[in-house]
Amino acid sequence: MTNEQMERKMEFIVETLARVAVNDEKHDLRLSRLERIAKLMVRAGLRERTARSEGDERLKKAMAELAEAQRRTEESIAHTDKRLDALIDIVRQQQNGRSQP
Repeated sequence: MTNEQMERKMEFIVETLARVAVNDEKHDLRLSRLERIAKLMVRAGLRERTARSEGDERLKKAMAELAEAQRRTEESIAHTDKRLDALIDIVRQQQNGRSQP
């Protein structure tokens, strides 16, 4: 092998190593970027999970309050119905008393 051939092979090796080094840097940059993106996605997911959990708790509380309000309303209606029935009975008794001479 001549000196010229040896120099060409060494140049080829040096150029190849340089290309590999540049590609490694590019891959490292891409990997770093992907890692940052993954971290951002995880954080966004955690925020969404927290927001949904808080929303679910508020919804459960509101539904419990609504159920309690409905129960009180039904009790109030039942009480009003009883009083109205009593009033109707009184009016009927008075009318029956008047219609009989």
